[in-house]
Amino acid sequence: MAIPRPQIVISVGARRYDLSTAQDVSLHINHDHAPHAFGLPPARFDPFRIGSFVGSIEEGGPVRCDVVTVAPHGNGTHTECIGHIAGKGYTIPALMSDVMDEATLISVPTSMLDGDTLVSAHDLDAAWTDRTTSTLIIRTLPNADAKRTMHWSGDNPPYIHIDAMKLIVEHGVRHLMVDLPSVDREEDQGALVAHHHFWQWPHAPRLDCTISELVYVPDNIPDGRYLVVFNVAPFDGDAAPSRPMLITNY
Repeated sequence: MAIPRPQIVISVGARRYDLSTAQDVSLHINHDHAPHAFGLPPARFDPFRIGSFVGSIEEGGPVRCDVVTVAPHGNGTHTECIGHIAGKGYTIPALMSDVMDEATLISVPTSMLDGDTLVSAHDLDAAWTDRTTSTLIIRTLPNADAKRTMHWSGDNPPYIHIDAMKLIVEHGVRHLMVDLPSVDREEDQGALVAHHHFWQWPHAPRLDCTISELVYVPDNIPDGRYLVVFNVAPFDGDAAPSRPMLITNY
């Protein structure tokens, strides 16, 4: 006899969130169809081999046992902490204590400025009407399905203008999620001005804040308020693969 799936509901103030509505907004890491950026190689899944043992069912082994090579910043959805710009003293497991948070999803058109495609402060300000959550998810427009497998390297992909990032920090966003490979310009001589401003590094570090990049929110998920479950892997580094899930309120 099958055990019925329980309904788990989380209440946040007057809102209720049903976990059965969870929708995956991550881009999974794989060796065939995942996006990659910054010249980083695609992830690899190689069967472990030792002596006569091979960790591949297809090659006659008893089990599958892969050795996975991954660069979190370029191989799919990932969440990064201040260690990305501050060094090895800061890691995701030590600083990412939030399991879930209320989030506002907004769709923002990109625009051209000085030859770059970016999210401007003007467009962000116009789209961002609910500024009462500490997690902000930005879905850039146009929202082509090609984002799922995009090879971003060398194409100067869209990014967050520094004035838009100032607005984000001004309104207390602690967890920022974007469908871009970075909040900064691909080539900026290492300035990473948006990253530095978000984390207020080094003068007033916001240690409990994170940026998630390369998320993908399909068009069938409307703008609005959600509960987001972060699902960040416990990599002892500055960034880790993550699988954010959006849960609908009713």
